[in-house]
Amino acid sequence: MKHSIRLVLCLFIGFQSAEKALGQETLIKTRKDTTSKMKTLFKSQKLKSVGISFQSQMLFGKGGPERGVGLQIHFNNKLSVGIASFNSMPRRNDRNGMNTPEDRQRFNALTIEATPMANKVFHLSFPVAIGRIQEEIKNEQRFYPAIYPPQGPPNYNGKHYFSNESKALGVQPGINLEVNLFKYVKLFGGANYRFAFGEEKTPGMSRATGTIGVKVGFFDKKVNR
Repeated sequence: MKHSIRLVLCLFIGFQSAEKALGQETLIKTRKDTTSKMKTLFKSQKLKSVGISFQSQMLFGKGGPERGVGLQIHFNNKLSVGIASFNSMPRRNDRNGMNTPEDRQRFNALTIEATPMANKVFHLSFPVAIGRIQEEIKNEQRFYPAIYPPQGPPNYNGKHYFSNESKALGVQPGINLEVNLFKYVKLFGGANYRFAFGEEKTPGMSRATGTIGVKVGFFDKKVNR
């Protein structure tokens, strides 16, 4: 009888020790699995809404005005990506036809724009454009057709142009104040600075500009789950 009681006690103590050991091992494994997961600075967000808009704007600054157009795709009404093109606008020629040749600039870029509080009537947006700047430099040569025949066909005012192009990488960050005018229309105005990088960059490529423009489209179309 005493031996039976001792055997039962030994078995009971053995089961208790094994259960504690298994519990500790499971806890250690759980802790290891938790700490082994990758942690990120930014958490991924679910896609709740999408949108698409057309953008038209005018840029004013040193080097003359520019006209810009772009297309944007919006995600969650906070972030948009798209494409844009900025082109120098021609100045008016003087009446005597003695205007000097103009340098023209073209900037084709991919755009990224963050708008943290787009649902407010007045809010800020932070656009960035990255792409290629092309600058066309025009040289003028006057001639008299009867004495000095041109190398190519003359234009209407008897001038012959030679063009040289310079290309560079452009990065243009900015800040805009936007107004939700209607559900599908936004007005904005702000400032930006265009940086130029590369061996062919010229002083005229880098400049600060002010901008005003309009966006037309739908910005917050809910996604059906």
